[in-house]
Amino acid sequence: MMKPETDSTDKIIEFETTLADQEKMRSEGVSEDEIPPVGIRRYRRSHFVVKPREAKVKISLYIDGDILEYFRQRAAPPRAAPYQTQINNELRRIMESDSSDAASLEKDILNNEEFLRALKEKLETV
Repeated sequence: MMKPETDSTDKIIEFETTLADQEKMRSEGVSEDEIPPVGIRRYRRSHFVVKPREAKVKISLYIDGDILEYFRQRAAPPRAAPYQTQINNELRRIMESDSSDAASLEKDILNNEEFLRALKEKLETV
């Protein structure tokens, strides 16, 4: 059955299919369109790597009808981004703000003179 052979020097992968491989695939119910021809096929490995942020993943998602209608209306004007892009952008904005909430809270507390005065008084009484 198709055995990949790798050559680490030039990143080429070879797949070889024999008549026996074809017969085995037919007996397993593989359609004729999916059975590769007899012979050796060579493929060069890609150096292309997709970063998670750049990858689009198709999912099924249940969204309340009023939310979907809201984003479809926002997408209706000319030159507006498609509603799916707008939903994705809003989710990204929430995700990115969540990761910085703790840091901004710490910064706000340390720069709040009233809070620092109250903390100082509390620590002096303890």
